[in-house]
Amino acid sequence: MWPHLLVIEFVAALTCTAFLFIFSWLVNAPLLELANFNQTPNPSKAPWYFLGLQELLTMFHPMVAGVTIPGMGIFVLILAPYIDKNPSNKPEDRKFAISLMTVHIMFWSVLVIIGSFFRGPGFNFTLPWIDGLFFEL
Repeated sequence: MWPHLLVIEFVAALTCTAFLFIFSWLVNAPLLELANFNQTPNPSKAPWYFLGLQELLTMFHPMVAGVTIPGMGIFVLILAPYIDKNPSNKPEDRKFAISLMTVHIMFWSVLVIIGSFFRGPGFNFTLPWIDGLFFEL
């Protein structure tokens, strides 16, 4: 049984590698001009997965935004299995776990959306329907 599965997984890995190779060969990356170390690009934004943390840093002291809030979130996620001892695997029976994850994803999504679309030059708050979008991939 397992050698056949290994062959299928190996072929899948080769297919993914070939697709990525051909795709990267045909599609040019959206690169900017060469970096000028005397001038920081404006707005200087973090990648999208760190924009929530950068948005927190604009609202709170760095100790609170970088250590306390993420630390409390990780601590709550560590305690979640001990608080919710429901043995069921059905999502409709796991109200606490689903609500905890939904609150976490919504909190972080709102911060990422604000950091992506509502921050303009100098990372100042702007309205995208008035000032336009300052979003780059």
